[in-house]
Amino acid sequence: MTKSKLEVIYAHHHQALKRELQHLQQRMSIGYEVKAKWLPGTVKYHNGKQLAEEVIGDTILIYTENPQKAIELVRHGFVEWMLNKHTKPYRQLVNKLIVLFEEQQYERKEKNS
Repeated sequence: MTKSKLEVIYAHHHQALKRELQHLQQRMSIGYEVKAKWLPGTVKYHNGKQLAEEVIGDTILIYTENPQKAIELVRHGFVEWMLNKHTKPYRQLVNKLIVLFEEQQYERKEKNS
């Protein structure tokens, strides 16, 4: 069975995305666990806005059908992954501080009631 022209084009562009991701990983010397999946034509929304890409865990999901835009979105997704990965401990700390503050406020309110 031969591949359709569309399948060949898709495979070529998907390989270009993988090469771009590998280039970023080598250049930054991190993120070797990150994968990119190109899902052209997939429609996803977040807060009422259509997504062109999203990062879930260690996977960059690209939804645009435009191959050039997809390469840009791999770069964007990789930077987003780096920020998420390296800011997670700080976000967790801030969230714990918020919980502690709320508990203290509640205790003060109960004490003064």
